[in-house]
Amino acid sequence: MNNSPGQLIVLAGPSGAGKTTLAHHLVETFSSAAFSVSTTTRSVRGSEIEGVDYFFVTREEFLQMIENGYFLEYAEVHGHLYGTSREWVSRELALGGSVILDIDVQGALQIKETFPTSILIFVLTPSPDVLSSRLLSRNTDEPDVVLLRLEMAAWEISWIGSFDYYVCNRRLEDSLIQVESIFRGESLKISNTSFPPEVRAFTPERFSGREYWYGKKVIVTSGPTREALDHVRFISNRSSGLMGCSMAIAFRDAGADVLFVTGPACFSRPSGVDTISVESADEMHKILVREVARADLLVMAAAVSDFRPSIFHDGKTERSGTFRLELEATLDILEELDRSIDCMCPVMAFSLEFGPDGEKRALGKMKRKGAAAIFYNPGDIQGAGMEASSNQGKLFFTDGSFVEVRQSSKRYIAELLTAAMGRYLMKGNEV
Repeated sequence: MNNSPGQLIVLAGPSGAGKTTLAHHLVETFSSAAFSVSTTTRSVRGSEIEGVDYFFVTREEFLQMIENGYFLEYAEVHGHLYGTSREWVSRELALGGSVILDIDVQGALQIKETFPTSILIFVLTPSPDVLSSRLLSRNTDEPDVVLLRLEMAAWEISWIGSFDYYVCNRRLEDSLIQVESIFRGESLKISNTSFPPEVRAFTPERFSGREYWYGKKVIVTSGPTREALDHVRFISNRSSGLMGCSMAIAFRDAGADVLFVTGPACFSRPSGVDTISVESADEMHKILVREVARADLLVMAAAVSDFRPSIFHDGKTERSGTFRLELEATLDILEELDRSIDCMCPVMAFSLEFGPDGEKRALGKMKRKGAAAIFYNPGDIQGAGMEASSNQGKLFFTDGSFVEVRQSSKRYIAELLTAAMGRYLMKGNEV
């Protein structure tokens, strides 16, 4: 597996807007990009080629493929079914290639749900008249079908706010430049690439140990959890999820097979990792019980809510002058895993503490929770910790050693912690 996953770029918009031309241009321009060939139940048009433009199947065959979980997304558009292969897209991204999808708006929205890191580009003509003219000039549809496509376009444009980019396909030459710029810009984002090796070259000794994780399975938890009061309100905390997301990316870049278990965080899920979304502490615990026996490390970066309402109120609790809320403690996930799992994997815990006794409390937690290491970060440092892009602290190990990390970006700190944990386990330390 390539440690720098490719991008999933989706071009969508009304039929006739020119998204297919733009999609093929990206594939022809960038050697790392591949065009995802959709499966459809409609008949072949003009010079279309099986396996190049579409995979053509019967409606019965398509419905069976849905039953088998074949599609990443599928939709019925103008009486025909269209869908994208889940396995093919996942494989290409894992190998480091970028996938270009040319699909309808319904499918694009489904993709965003499944792959939140996907890049959605909405393509539209400068006016309805231009769209109508282009549809008629194709000579592939009867006038009544063209009218239906224009009516559909009026619905499709209502979803433009759910997309990341907008391209008005007025002049093809300009639109080609715009989609190229989007592709290049996204590929240069730090969040979409592996950590730059040039950065590690300045202090290589601090990053030794990353090699330990190649081929290992690592579970990373992230974000806050939410404990529902009713169907609208909940108890939670201020965790953004950035530290956990950064840890998942760091282990991914080190060659690990990462399972990312995240609460409702503010940051997008990292690409190139398997992701499971949860809400509550109980949901996170159930996932970990199922997975930890097969893992080589559990990184417990999630800020699990310590309390939950004692009573859940159905619907929405009506506002009143006074409302008394009784809370009860949630499950301590690490303590329960340590107690109940016979083949528990090593654990790297996180401990946000306030006050002068923070280190002492963090060390107590490491022992009580059965962790091999714990990252203590003080919560009263301005600009660090929750809701901040930076952090600082110390990674303590059970043998009494520690690694101190000065205030820096969470992405950088995640690389240091990944390497330090690798060095510790490479020594054959008992956990």
